[in-house]
Amino acid sequence: MTGSFYCLVWNAWGLNDRAHRMVLRGIILLHEPKIVCIQETKFSAICNSLAIECLGSDYEYDFIPAIKVAGGVLLALELCKGAFSTSAHFAPIGTANGPWWFTRVYGPQQDADKVQFLNELTQFRDVAPGKWLLCGDFNMIYRVQDKNNDFNMSRLDRCCMHRFRTFLDSVQLQEIHMIGRKFTWSNERGNLTLVLLDRMFASVEWFGSFADHILKPFSNDCSDHYPLLLQLQVFDGVHRRFRFDAFWPKILGFM
Repeated sequence: MTGSFYCLVWNAWGLNDRAHRMVLRGIILLHEPKIVCIQETKFSAICNSLAIECLGSDYEYDFIPAIKVAGGVLLALELCKGAFSTSAHFAPIGTANGPWWFTRVYGPQQDADKVQFLNELTQFRDVAPGKWLLCGDFNMIYRVQDKNNDFNMSRLDRCCMHRFRTFLDSVQLQEIHMIGRKFTWSNERGNLTLVLLDRMFASVEWFGSFADHILKPFSNDCSDHYPLLLQLQVFDGVHRRFRFDAFWPKILGFM
């Protein structure tokens, strides 16, 4: 028996607008994700009534407050919280997948903070080995093709890109590739800039347990970031494959 496990990740560009909250609630009602990760809530505090309006009543949640009107994150099923990340540990019962870690991030804008951000993730990985899914708005890229106006080489922070690649190599993470779109953020101006800021990475062990997965973006009109929905096929228990042995037809009475 199989089932779908959904994870929703979105930089909502502020939940202080009720229309944004209704869009979020509509996506949740439609897909019923097990994990909901929202970046840039722009809330310094989130009360229960506000969380229920955004998420419904089926989620436990925690948040990192925004500074003035910038930033802020909201995560359902929180267990471990840092300055830039929030993590949850899943230990599914009755499946062959085993326990795994999920981490949601909202990367900082300043270069000095980016170093601290990657160090925080590295330190977390040191104490949380095994299967790991890392996702969110990283606010940095690690490849030239992650930005559409790469012809202007002066706009690429190659030092930051190298630092990001070094981090991914050191913790041995691979990217979960999105289908149907190359970029997740737009500056929405005449001189259009598109960047792949929102993304998901996973460890080799995680890919081994969730080989059947799909990452796809949604269109939206209320944020400069596209929501991402990750669908996993979850197998309940270990199911042996049927095998036909060549000697069976030789057995007396075989039909």
